[in-house]
Amino acid sequence: MSTTAEKAAVLRRRQSLLAVLFFADGQTLRARQLREEIEEVHGLIATVDRIRADLLWLAEVGMISLRDDTAQLTERGREVVAGRAVLPGAA
Repeated sequence: MSTTAEKAAVLRRRQSLLAVLFFADGQTLRARQLREEIEEVHGLIATVDRIRADLLWLAEVGMISLRDDTAQLTERGREVVAGRAVLPGAA
């Protein structure tokens, strides 16, 4: 079972991924680029495999569309970044 700290870290990483996509050209990036950006911009360290797992989850809940290894922010994801909607698990 995950601890509260682990759950908070997952939530922060997923929110950071959405934020990075929000400011990316075309709101689209590949998993490796996302890993580099969340490390540089948000100071979060994660493996590319961990990022891919987060992207699969974000796609499942409709925050991004995922094709191959490329994520694109959806309208629902933009609403979360703008604070008009809540990321599942954040409430």
